[in-house]
Amino acid sequence: MPKKIEVCCGSTCLPRGSEEIFDYLQNEYKDTEVAVHMCSCLGRCKKGPNILVDETKVYHYSKKRTIKERIENNEGIDYTRYDEEDKLDLRNDFLGDL
Repeated sequence: MPKKIEVCCGSTCLPRGSEEIFDYLQNEYKDTEVAVHMCSCLGRCKKGPNILVDETKVYHYSKKRTIKERIENNEGIDYTRYDEEDKLDLRNDFLGDL
């Protein structure tokens, strides 16, 4: 069973139903140890709404009617917050503010 579920509330995912999915998951996991939260953009906007589980699996094109089953069956795609090319290169931080 997952420990933490994050539902993207970015400007692309919200109009695609992420708030409804959030409400559904909160209700489904209310009497469990699973924490359900909204989160900022996961950077996969074209595939939203996106759900992140335990910081390791992302679920694209999520639908309220299927998301819990997909989570329980561990059908997500491996996820890291930043791909290698997205990592910050602090060598070019000429202002020294990063």
